Amino acid sequence: MMSWVAFSLDSFEWTGEGGEPTWYETFPGETKRGFCPTCGSHVAAIDSGDTWMGVNIPALDEPDGDEFVPVNQSFRGDAVSWLPQVPDRS
Repeated sequence: MMSWVAFSLDSFEWTGEGGEPTWYETFPGETKRGFCPTCGSHVAAIDSGDTWMGVNIPALDEPDGDEFVPVNQSFRGDAVSWLPQVPDRS
C-alpha cells in the first residue's frame, strides 16, 4: 500500500542522504516515477505536464505532521486489514 501527498514542484526540496530521486519514465510521455538512489524505494511520481508531484508519505522526514493530508492510496483493494485506509478523495 502506498499513501501519497501532493506538493507543488516549485515548493518541494529533496533533502537527505541521497538527495534527488533517480527518475524513470515508467509510461513514456505520461508518468515518471522517482526512486531513492540509496535503497531503491519508490518515493514519488509526476504526471507529464503536471505542476504537482505525489510523494509517498513514508518518504517524508516527518510523515506524521498535521499539515500532510493523503490524496491517494494505491492498491486500496489489496491493503492489509490492520493498516487504516486513506479516505477516498477522488
